[in-house]
Amino acid sequence: MKNIKNTLPLIISLAGMGLAGCTSGSGAGSALNVSGVLSLGVSSQSQKIMAQGPVIQSEESVSAQSVDLTQYKVSCATTSTPVQTATGSVNSDGSFSVNISGAVGQPLSCFLVDSSGNKAADFMISDSSKKDLSGNAQVSSTAAFKSNASLGTITFDPNAGEVTVPASNISTVVQAPTTTSSVFDPTGAWTISSVDFSLPKGTQGPCANNNNCDGPPNGQSIYLKLWKGVSTVDNSDVYGLQVWQGQNSFATCGSKIGLTSAIKTNLGVDFSANGSADSAFTFATSVPNFLDKITNQTGTVNLTNGWEMSTATLQYNMNPSCAPHDITAGNITYVNAWVCGPDNSSMYQASLGGGCSDSSGNPVNLNDWSGLTFGNTTTDSNGIKTQSATGTVSINGISKTVTCSNKWAVVNSNYAVQPSGSFNWNDLAANQIPSGTACSAIANSGSSEALKIAQLQCYSNYYYNSGMQQANACLPRVDTDWSATTAAAFAVVDSIRPQNLVFFERYNPFPDGTGGSLLTRQERYDGVNVDGNSWINCHVIEVGGLNVKQISSTKLLATYQSSLITTSTTKPACMAKFNGARQTYMFYLTK
Repeated sequence: MKNIKNTLPLIISLAGMGLAGCTSGSGAGSALNVSGVLSLGVSSQSQKIMAQGPVIQSEESVSAQSVDLTQYKVSCATTSTPVQTATGSVNSDGSFSVNISGAVGQPLSCFLVDSSGNKAADFMISDSSKKDLSGNAQVSSTAAFKSNASLGTITFDPNAGEVTVPASNISTVVQAPTTTSSVFDPTGAWTISSVDFSLPKGTQGPCANNNNCDGPPNGQSIYLKLWKGVSTVDNSDVYGLQVWQGQNSFATCGSKIGLTSAIKTNLGVDFSANGSADSAFTFATSVPNFLDKITNQTGTVNLTNGWEMSTATLQYNMNPSCAPHDITAGNITYVNAWVCGPDNSSMYQASLGGGCSDSSGNPVNLNDWSGLTFGNTTTDSNGIKTQSATGTVSINGISKTVTCSNKWAVVNSNYAVQPSGSFNWNDLAANQIPSGTACSAIANSGSSEALKIAQLQCYSNYYYNSGMQQANACLPRVDTDWSATTAAAFAVVDSIRPQNLVFFERYNPFPDGTGGSLLTRQERYDGVNVDGNSWINCHVIEVGGLNVKQISSTKLLATYQSSLITTSTTKPACMAKFNGARQTYMFYLTK
């Protein structure tokens, strides 16, 4: 990622960071003790993974029996100035205790670090009595305590990188939010810039232009909009914060809250005091003066379902005889393998994905394949064919020897592997849809499911390559799943999150009124390159949030953090790219 965009949740926060490098000082509050007992288990993210069906055990997965809790330490940090930090060891029974100077009444976050000092997990406070905009239990990585906090027995999931703290465990010691009159409103246009002090250990500054960095770039503009509502349960104040890709994006979508009546009822929030702004988004049905990057032509494009372009054409020869199916070989099930056929011998070819690993066997993700040499194809005892490539590449500036593989198999009509079988791609040529075909002409209501899926793939490819995502129009966010087995499951059109709305979530004001926090969790699909030309589809879960801390009327202290894990555990390339690593960037937001 080269900027803060809608496919990646943010945390602009002091929450959940490795701040051991900060200088301690006297904070506004008294010393605070945080204690608890870690219990190995699974979080909601791991439950999502297990719900995906048959999987193979990944080298990256950690069994509960293999975890030595004493290798971890619990670190906590405040947002007071200067930042207060403290660390406590974890005992063999999972118990820990941390004393933080000046932390009473201050927004606080805690996290686990391993024996090397790397962050292993964030503490997530889960409140089942409140819902986020996706209808899930609200989660937060920040809380302010009015007295010593015993977290009780809390679940540590090594695979998801989460320690789950039920909100009910700490309800009696959490400090009440600030009064309405003193809630800081960050609404306005802000520009990302570097801080003027030494960054704490474990954090990075904003990315320089044109470098290989996944964080927010220096100089990027965003627009924040705070909305105030009331709870329909107890009439208490409720806040929501939108983060837009600029003020123009906010205005183009009507300067609205954008929630439907059904969603507001489900959330139990009334925003009617905001007048006409309390209405759903209206998405464009046509985009005038659109410059198509594919044709280099400018004109009006009509849209169906918010994203299917009237000018869309097929950009490559497509074989509609391809679809995802589960393939089992030996004791391994490959979920949603891409299967094409049949050829004239009633054989099919199944692409099983692949991935890369370093000399120690650790999965790695490559962006540059130029240093690899591809070898001959081999077939194992289960009939799985593999083409491997080896070479030396640079990963994050470090030269490494890597081995990559791309796997496939020949299967019959029952999707059973045929070790001695062969597949003739030329036999499918007669059924190909030629490049240049209008997407609208590929299928109609009476067409086969395969043709309907092929049509949506055509629309999707053209939508993203034409640059329509960047058009000056209010467009819905569209998430496509190229492993879908039905046309109905291929695209999800989000009615409450426009394309240029990074996210919108509940906002929790700090007790001292100088900022606030939010946390969001979203799911989507993303592609990973497996051999320089081929791509596989990965289902990922993103976790992030946003905290802002006011320094002056024109400056906020902010930190961007995100983590991604994949539920596609049968695909090594997915496991390498979306491994749950948490990245943290600290910067200013200035006007």
